[in-house]
Amino acid sequence: MIRVLIRVIRVPSSPHHYRIAVVGCGVAGATAAYLLARDGHAVTLLEQADALGPVGAGVLLQPSGQAVLRRLGVLDRVVARAAPVEELYARHADGGGTLLSTRYPDFAPGCTAYGVHRGVLFDAQFRLVKTQPVDVRTGCDIVKRDVTAAGDVTLTDARGTRHGPFDFALAGDGSRSRLRAACGLSARVRTYSHGTLWVTAPSTAVRGKLLQVVWGNRHLFGMLPLGDGLASVYWGLPVRDFAATRERGLGPLKDTIRAFAPESGEVLDQIHDFDQLLFTTYRAVSMPRWHDRHTLFLGDAAHAMSPHLGQGINLAMVDAYCFAACLRAAPTPHAAFRAFVRERAAQVRYYCTLASLLSPFFQSDWPILGWVVAGCGVPGHPPGGVPGAAA
Repeated sequence: MIRVLIRVIRVPSSPHHYRIAVVGCGVAGATAAYLLARDGHAVTLLEQADALGPVGAGVLLQPSGQAVLRRLGVLDRVVARAAPVEELYARHADGGGTLLSTRYPDFAPGCTAYGVHRGVLFDAQFRLVKTQPVDVRTGCDIVKRDVTAAGDVTLTDARGTRHGPFDFALAGDGSRSRLRAACGLSARVRTYSHGTLWVTAPSTAVRGKLLQVVWGNRHLFGMLPLGDGLASVYWGLPVRDFAATRERGLGPLKDTIRAFAPESGEVLDQIHDFDQLLFTTYRAVSMPRWHDRHTLFLGDAAHAMSPHLGQGINLAMVDAYCFAACLRAAPTPHAAFRAFVRERAAQVRYYCTLASLLSPFFQSDWPILGWVVAGCGVPGHPPGGVPGAAA
């Protein structure tokens, strides 16, 4: 059974109107800024980049993320420029035997995921933000938080500019959040030893599925159709090998990937410079406490995980939607923080634990896990999160 864990919380609009700082204009931040401004709060959106825009390659829009976008009224717009993904399929490089095959329709009739370029998702979300009186400020890398005796919050960016006062802040500034330390909140951060080379380019070689090709747990190729005739191709490798891979040059790398997964050929033919590839590293973040009395952390800032479950953007959107509902129902922001944790903790803990357990089977330096993958495969599970999805 598929469990799309986003409850419709029917509550009256809050009689309180707060001054709210939202740090980070990513998936969590943009969604939260729109919803809170729509509810009548005075929202200031603080983004560290000097110019707003999407960062990263394609993402897998799961049923939970679709549910949020549907309630925001933009799902049809996003899906119109997305590619349906009905199957998550992985095969062995040596012999091509099937490692994993998970079909969304097997869990519920009509169920599907979508491959979406981050630019499409960002455009839909930021258009919503612009429909509300949100004070958007760029070039604001928040590094310090102060709280007055009266409980007012001020935030200071790396250039020394102070922002506020606010009644409270939401931190959606990603897995590398600097606001966690500024608030004195602890976090367990683990950097993964493997990263990914990405490129997005026109391709029709793979349709209707997320394709992965693996060799033990040492080599991982993936291809995700995105819509608009595009696809994201990714090649996993240890972070320590990136410099040597670049030094050997683009030609040998393309030859290796082409031999590993022939479906990559159409995209590889369009790559003529190593700098067309984006190298991304990942980290797992776990916060024992997601908030204090004045700041709540959402999305990757609170619970980043490896990309292998394809849940990052989906959990972030559900976080934002859930908090807006909690704030409408709660008598104070701090009460809303506590209600939010009660609503979200179980689902987030489930996916963080699953990611921690499964990720080493797909990419790690543990040879014995590679033997398990080669010999047994990894069982599929409902598409709330499926191994190998691009997050």
